[in-house]
Amino acid sequence: MNARRILVFVLLLFALGIPTATATTAASAASVPGGSGAAPDVPRTPEGDRIRAFLAMSAKGDTASAREFVEKNSSEAARKAVPLERRVERIGARAAQLGPLELVRIVAAADGAAKFVARSGKNGQELTVTLELDPSPARGIRGIRAEAGGDPDDDGGGDGPPDAAEKPKGSDPEVAAATDAWLAKLAADDEFSGVVLLARGDTPFYSKAFGLADRDRRVPNTLDTKFNIASIGKAFTSAAVARLVREGRLSWSETIANVLPGSKLPSAGRITVAQLLDMTSGLGDIFGPQFAAADKGRIRELSDYLPLFEKKPLRFEPGKGREYSNAGYVVLGLMIEKVTGKRYRDYVKEVVFTPAGMGDTGFFAVDEPTPKRATGYTRRRESRSETGPRRPNTDTLPGRGSSAGGAYSTAGDLLRFASALKRGDLELASPGREPAAKGSPPRPATGSEAVAGGSPGTNAVLEADFENGTTIIVLANDDPPIAEKTGRRIRQWMAK
Repeated sequence: MNARRILVFVLLLFALGIPTATATTAASAASVPGGSGAAPDVPRTPEGDRIRAFLAMSAKGDTASAREFVEKNSSEAARKAVPLERRVERIGARAAQLGPLELVRIVAAADGAAKFVARSGKNGQELTVTLELDPSPARGIRGIRAEAGGDPDDDGGGDGPPDAAEKPKGSDPEVAAATDAWLAKLAADDEFSGVVLLARGDTPFYSKAFGLADRDRRVPNTLDTKFNIASIGKAFTSAAVARLVREGRLSWSETIANVLPGSKLPSAGRITVAQLLDMTSGLGDIFGPQFAAADKGRIRELSDYLPLFEKKPLRFEPGKGREYSNAGYVVLGLMIEKVTGKRYRDYVKEVVFTPAGMGDTGFFAVDEPTPKRATGYTRRRESRSETGPRRPNTDTLPGRGSSAGGAYSTAGDLLRFASALKRGDLELASPGREPAAKGSPPRPATGSEAVAGGSPGTNAVLEADFENGTTIIVLANDDPPIAEKTGRRIRQWMAK
């Protein structure tokens, strides 16, 4: 099982907010110095022009290039979302982390879709980059999404054609009607089982459940069904860390060794909180052959995950690359436990779930009686290229989830989480921003945030646009990438 591909986590999504203008179209933007061979051709379309501009900016990787890109390549609607300097800071920081991008292939560059696969010049990781475009003829950029893995639409089964671009609907009722009709068809074809909730502000304008929470007992999913949300749980860890930083109990520059003396992790004295959060620590994954062979039922506390990675060498020197890291978030959870003197799950309940009103969310053990919990179902076998009839995913799960993911939640609770971020009751950790002053309150969220998670029999998406007040939540007790595909289509229908 390639957990890096299965456990999809949205690394970057934000409204750039810049005036519409003609994109840079330099021919050199389609390739990277030192790349492996000739770069694929980028179509001479408005969508292709935006791709070329993004690649040109990444090749230079300096603040001036980021500013030029931001000023020339985004939509008027996005311009109003986030202040210019903050947009430049965000995209400049991400460009510096990824290094020059080598174009691997174009997925889409026409009909309102701009999507490509690129390889990071710093660590060789493949990313799928989607430029969210305005529906106007100018195709200004509304936001940027970069996801770990060669192509989230592919999921290991080949390079099939991308989903066709969908035209935005004119109103929320039209979005709801289109969503309902499409999901009803998917459910009738046994392709979707779960819950979808769409909201403007704190009020859903569409919420409906489909399929079965328990196929053996024919128990239907409902709006109150608790789904495994996989890596979306990393956002809870981020919120807990942000609180500890505001309280002065942690800092972005604090190292693992400072907080966890005696840690056996390699380079514990050099890996910082910021690097763990941004996945630039060099720590790798907790999944793989060792996890597959383990007695998973005994993995119940964060310390139980340590043998899965603590003796493994770093993937790269701290701060010198970027790679999806479940191990890094387990370590963050252990640091939270050390600083607070409380179990991670208890502290997160106290400072995240309770303030947000998330009464149906928790890190429930696999054998803990939990009313209205969905069973996950997977078609996957040991080889990701092999599939078969659906079966419960219970044997693939640890005894309890961790600070890297595995909490259970409802669509309603995730909306409450997004609303708490919007109000400023909670805040996600942002090492790229100015450090929060000790004792300062949480800062209300702006721009956009998106997180997703998946493993065999589990897939979930939470996307919140804090500027226009829209939230998309898709929870599924089925294999990826059904939630991502559902979220992408609905996002296009909701585009303004």
